[in-house]
Amino acid sequence: MTVKVQQIPVGSLDALQEGYRSGKWSPTDVLSEVQSRIERAGDDHVWITRLPATEITRQLDDLAGRKRSGAPLPLFGIPFAVKDNYDLADFPTTAGCPDYSYTAKQTATVLQRLLDAGAILVGKTNLDQFATGLTGGRSPYGIPRNPYGPEYIPGGSSSGSAVAVGSGLVTFSLGTDTAGSGRIPAGFNNIVGLKPTRGLLSITGIVPACRSLDCASIFAADVETAKAVFAVAAAPDPSDIFSRIAQHKNRPIRRVGILSVGQREFFGDQEAARIYEVGIDRLRRLDLVCSEFDFAPFREAAEMVYNGPWMAERDVAVGEFIRENPESVVPVTRAAIMASSKFTAADAFRAYYRLRELRAVAGKTWSNVDAIFVPTAPTIYTVDEVVADPSGPNARLSYYTNFVNLLDLCALAVPSGFSSRKLPVGVTFIAEAFQDDSLCELGADYVRSIQ
Repeated sequence: MTVKVQQIPVGSLDALQEGYRSGKWSPTDVLSEVQSRIERAGDDHVWITRLPATEITRQLDDLAGRKRSGAPLPLFGIPFAVKDNYDLADFPTTAGCPDYSYTAKQTATVLQRLLDAGAILVGKTNLDQFATGLTGGRSPYGIPRNPYGPEYIPGGSSSGSAVAVGSGLVTFSLGTDTAGSGRIPAGFNNIVGLKPTRGLLSITGIVPACRSLDCASIFAADVETAKAVFAVAAAPDPSDIFSRIAQHKNRPIRRVGILSVGQREFFGDQEAARIYEVGIDRLRRLDLVCSEFDFAPFREAAEMVYNGPWMAERDVAVGEFIRENPESVVPVTRAAIMASSKFTAADAFRAYYRLRELRAVAGKTWSNVDAIFVPTAPTIYTVDEVVADPSGPNARLSYYTNFVNLLDLCALAVPSGFSSRKLPVGVTFIAEAFQDDSLCELGADYVRSIQ
C-alpha cells in the first residue's frame, strides 16, 4: 500500500502512533513526509544542520532492528528536532555561532534518551546566539520564519525548535529555557512549551548559558505530547551535578492565582490584555477558584537575571571565546555577556541573599494558590522593530518569564487565542517545583476549553 504522505498527521503523536499500530504507515512513510514538508518550507532559517539522508536511513534501520528484538520504544518513529546547543555525537554544535562550532564526541544525555526511546532526529535548529535572547533575532543563521506572519519575530532563544513544531515540520522538539526561551517562542508559534522543574531533565551535553539556572525544555503541538516526551526524557543523571530526583509532590490544582489589574503589564497591547482576561473567565468556567496574588516579588526576581550577577555565569560559559573572537559574536550578545564583568563577588552574594528573601516572600503565595496564571509574553514585536532596537523589546518580553528558574518553579506555556492580526497569544501556568504532571493536567484542561 502506498501512503499519500500529505495525509500523515506529523504534528500529532497520538495519531502517528495509531497509524503505526494499524499499519496505515511506516516510519519511512512519516520521515518521507517530514522531508517533503521541510523542502516545501524552503529557506525558513529553521535549521542549522539537517541530518543527511544516510543518517536518517541509519536511524530507521536501527529502529526496525530494535523493534524486531522487542525493545521498549515509547516514541517509536516519532520525528523531532533539537536546538543546536545540544551535542549530537559526530555532528557540529554551533550554539548559533559558526566560529564557536565543534564536533561533539558524545550525545547530550536527554537527547540520547529520546533516541533510545525510538524517536527519529531530523536535524539541529537555529537559536539566538549562545541562547542569549528572547526574540529569535540574534542569529547569524537568519531569523526563523514565524508561520503566523513572517514580519513578526518567532521568539527565542529556542526559535528554530519552536518554528519547526509550529510549522508542522516535526512532532516535537527540544529547546532550552534559562529565562523564558522555552515559553516565549511557544506563545508566538501557537504551541505548547514545557519548562520542567530544573534538574529533572539532564543538561549534560548542552552548551551552558547560566548553568545553575539552565533547563532543557520541550515544544509540542499539544500538552499530551509534551507530557509523553517529558515522561521519557526525565531521569536522574550522575554526570549532571544539577540533576535531581522527582519528589512526587504532584497534587490536584484547584486554586489559581491571577494578576491584579494594577500588576498587569502589556506595554500598550490591548488585545493581549483582553485575551488574558478571557483566559481568566475560562478558568472560572473550569470550576477553578481564581484569586489575585502579589506579583511584586516575582517581578523583582525577574529583574535579577539580566540585571544582576547571574550574567557572570554566561561569561564563565563563553566569555573566553568572546574575548578572543569578539567579531564572531552578535554585537548585542557580546555586549550583554561582557557587561557582566562589572559585577563583583560581593555583588553576587548580595544578590543571592536578596533572592533568598524573595523566595521566602514569593513562597507564601503557594499557601493560597496551587498555580499562578500569567501572560506568556506581554506583547509581540516585528522583525524590523527588533532589528532597530535589539535590547528594548527583548527586555520587555521577559516580563513574565525570568523569575521562574530563579525561584525554582516549573512552567507550562499554552495557546490562548488569536489577536485581530491573526497572531497567536499564549498564557503560562506556573507552579512549585515537582508539580509538572499536575501543571500538564491543568494546561490540557485549559486548551480543551478553548476548542
